[in-house]
Amino acid sequence: MLEEIIIQNPWWKTKHVSESKLGNIRRSEFDPLKDELEDKKISCLLGPRRSGKTTLMYELIGHLIRNGVSERNILFISFDNPKIRLNLQHNFDEAIRDFSNTMIREPIDKLSANSYIFLDEIHKLDDWGNIIKYWQDLGLKIKFIVSGSSSLRILKGGGESLLGRINFHLILPLKFSEFTGRVASADFENFSGIKRAHDELLLEKHDLIIKLDEYILKGGFPEVFGIQDIEKAYEVLKQYKTLTINRDILDLKDIKEPRILSDLADLLSDHMSQRISYSAFADILNIKVDTVKNYISYLEECFLIYTAYLYSKKQVISTRKEKKLYFIDCGLRNSLLLKEIDDLEKTKIIENIVFFHILSLKKRELFPRIFYWLDRMRNEVDIVITLKNEVIPIEVKYSDNIGKKDIKGLINFCEEFKTRGLVITKDLLRDDGDIIFIPAWLFLIMI
Repeated sequence: MLEEIIIQNPWWKTKHVSESKLGNIRRSEFDPLKDELEDKKISCLLGPRRSGKTTLMYELIGHLIRNGVSERNILFISFDNPKIRLNLQHNFDEAIRDFSNTMIREPIDKLSANSYIFLDEIHKLDDWGNIIKYWQDLGLKIKFIVSGSSSLRILKGGGESLLGRINFHLILPLKFSEFTGRVASADFENFSGIKRAHDELLLEKHDLIIKLDEYILKGGFPEVFGIQDIEKAYEVLKQYKTLTINRDILDLKDIKEPRILSDLADLLSDHMSQRISYSAFADILNIKVDTVKNYISYLEECFLIYTAYLYSKKQVISTRKEKKLYFIDCGLRNSLLLKEIDDLEKTKIIENIVFFHILSLKKRELFPRIFYWLDRMRNEVDIVITLKNEVIPIEVKYSDNIGKKDIKGLINFCEEFKTRGLVITKDLLRDDGDIIFIPAWLFLIMI
């Protein structure tokens, strides 16, 4: 057991974190996590597999060592390792005390300096919240940093027992600004600021549009960032789906026909950015509607997909009405799609990308709700978000030839709710008073 843990903590020998474990892209979440290292609250990294959670942990470990923390005061454990998981399920407390006595060479209750314990994929450890709460209640010089790729398991394990003692960070695939290394500082409701940001980027505009085309195809998972061959990138992304289903669903749920779950994920890829019918999927797969609902909830718990609700001031209406489907990453979705990506598909993908970026604005919330809207004539608004008690409707039209009939739902929403709206375009920048038109390449690096 000790040998397994030593393998996971090579810095005990080398006194540094290997470059191979560190990312080559600066993530926006690193600085907030770094600032929390001296905070007694638990830091929890939530998000899909391979989105960069473990890499961020290694980067935090490297930061600690570079800033004078002894490598022996840092423990990393991955619960993806079945041998470690099974052993620590019943011997976690003993392992922590052994770490303190053997590596730090001080009793755990008499530590002279802070120790940092990183627990990767902690949702695999049953009742993890109460286990960590026990150590938190002792008031020792220990900082816990944990991660998980199953939202429900994380919240069931630690939601109530650690209430007020944990900070959640949603770690998503790379945003377009991280993908390009370019950020535009502008409020997307202030046209003069948007225009200024646009003009400052005129010389880079062509390159950003080319980068957006690449992003539309590959998405933002860090591992495919440097893969130029799209087919190779898709093979990697397909493995993510398989890995997530096998490790985060089948390991934790009683599913009698796992193949149907995999088939449903593939089937959903052709319904991205659309309202979904549970009964239609049930008919196709020859299963019960409740089974479809359960399987979709499992895929959502593991961050493969996300559903948007109908915007309504009545909670019961919002909950009962049909949901709209999005994938957490467009590249992952594209890898499952068995058809060419034409202009119509590009529009759906851009909407999915915009949704994902809007989601990143609310990533400090545990279960942020994002909406769509239908008027009485079923004219739709693609995305509706509430920020700072303000309602913002967003329509995605990846074109520059946009008439009033194309955004009828948005116009009606703005009139009914007395607000301003946004249209995300291909390259059209314009202020129409209640509606601002913003090119997708610009909007995405503003978030």
